Amino acid sequence: MRAAFDDYRATHEDVAVDEEDFRAQRKLTMPVLALWGAGGLAANTDIATVWESYTENVDGRAIPDCGHFIPEEAPETLVSELREFWSQSR
Repeated sequence: MRAAFDDYRATHEDVAVDEEDFRAQRKLTMPVLALWGAGGLAANTDIATVWESYTENVDGRAIPDCGHFIPEEAPETLVSELREFWSQSR
């Protein structure tokens, strides 16, 4: 939990760096996996398309029958997605 809260706590610092990178058209070069719950907060947003502005190589999809908390709501699906992603990212 601490790591998740620390991520939110650092948002004000990260935003400035992220905006500078975006203006300079710097993108992540490593593969990025973007997953979201089809019934969660981002249900009406194609998160993979959003990430295309920030990375050169994004693979993403909505997890069906899942809300915001993918690890708790669809752990088997998450493990499968991660294994597939990692097997292709070597």
